Amino acid sequence: MNKKMAGVALAAALVSPPAWADPTVITACQTISQSGSYVVANNIEMGGSGTCLTITTNDVTINLAGFSVVGRNSAILALGSTPQVPLHGITVRNGYVSSLNGPAVTLIDAVGSVVEGVHASSLEGGGIAAGGIIRGNVVSAIEVFSPGTGIAVGGIVTDNFVSGFGIGIFAGGTVRGNVAINNSVGIEVGAGSTAIANSATGNTKSGIQADCPANLTDNTAVGNGTNLVLNGTDCHNEDNVAP
Repeated sequence: MNKKMAGVALAAALVSPPAWADPTVITACQTISQSGSYVVANNIEMGGSGTCLTITTNDVTINLAGFSVVGRNSAILALGSTPQVPLHGITVRNGYVSSLNGPAVTLIDAVGSVVEGVHASSLEGGGIAAGGIIRGNVVSAIEVFSPGTGIAVGGIVTDNFVSGFGIGIFAGGTVRGNVAINNSVGIEVGAGSTAIANSATGNTKSGIQADCPANLTDNTAVGNGTNLVLNGTDCHNEDNVAP
């Protein structure tokens, strides 16, 4: 190939998107065993018992595209080969999920997973369980004080709305800018965690509670059974509104 032809071929390669750039379309419940981007094209509901979308490989992004995915045990589940070999690179975004018996989105087998822009609801099992970043979601129970947990995560929880669960948010990590309303416990953080600029109102047992040492700054907890509960010593408690 001469230099001119090589230049034309290189230019074409730079302009033309690779074949794998287009997402794979999902129209029914299935197991996702190939890495890549996926987009949901219609509402999907699991006919019998089980999980609607099961992810068994790394580096998968699911765009719900505003549609709803409903499962019985979970709507979307990441399942590593063993607990010692977790998945990674899993993202779920932009749509609706619900489940009858388990958390609507269960990504605890995926390290650094991301769930964003999702409206999650469940009759009993909870909303989102993940190990990574949970941001900008609305998580609600269909029945008030469902025994499940709205968001359970070890990582970053930011800018979510949670309502109606036994525990609204249960987290070990950074919990920032969330709103927890009408749960039993609004927000509960583990030792070593940071809770900043969250709001908890109308939670019957407690608004915000922490296992010390933890950092709690600029949070508002009013109108709860007990507004602020600090278990242990050496919690950093500054500029919180929790009368």
